[in-house]
Amino acid sequence: LDENSYDVPIDNGKFYTAIKLPANIKSGKHEIKIEASDPNENEGYSSVELEITAVPLYIKIELSSDQVNPGSKVLMKSSLFDQADDIINTSLGLELIDPSKNKVFVKIVQSNEPIYYEFSQYAEPGLYSLISTYKNLITQQSINVTAIRDIKIKYENETVIIENIGNVPFGDDLTFIIQNELKKYPITKSISIDPGKILSIDLSKEVPFGIYDILLPSKEGVE
Repeated sequence: LDENSYDVPIDNGKFYTAIKLPANIKSGKHEIKIEASDPNENEGYSSVELEITAVPLYIKIELSSDQVNPGSKVLMKSSLFDQADDIINTSLGLELIDPSKNKVFVKIVQSNEPIYYEFSQYAEPGLYSLISTYKNLITQQSINVTAIRDIKIKYENETVIIENIGNVPFGDDLTFIIQNELKKYPITKSISIDPGKILSIDLSKEVPFGIYDILLPSKEGVE
């Protein structure tokens, strides 16, 4: 059987032996070859097929990266392996849970099937749990989504439009310098804005009528 041989005595033309299969034997068809001989140099040959059932032993999850920025795409692959470390082609459960313990998705996937998931630009930062299951087997992998503190500012007519393009709430004091050739007006606003939200500030109400330049000193997390 495979690479192993067993010598067995024959009693009245019959023989019996117990073969202990290796724990890591490959699943599928195996051939047992039987050879018999006697002292008169007579020989005979036969064979019988043995079907080995694949025994699911463990699940392995592979990720293109376990540390990602919001808005990034991640390759995920979940595979079920048998006693010979060979992949079993079957369906597995796959779910992603965010840091607040909410289910992001629940899927049925094929073993060893690559799938892509794109995190939202505003995805909650922290550790996400990717869990794969098959009957009583379960495995888990963590994905860390980075916290991005970032706002984008643009000017339209007399209004400043602030958009939180990060994935954490933005709270800070921003000082706008409104100036012309005659005078400079520093205007400080306390800003509090959630991810994905937009805030508008009408600066025309802060200064006398006229034409001004609007300046904002450079600051970390501000475009």
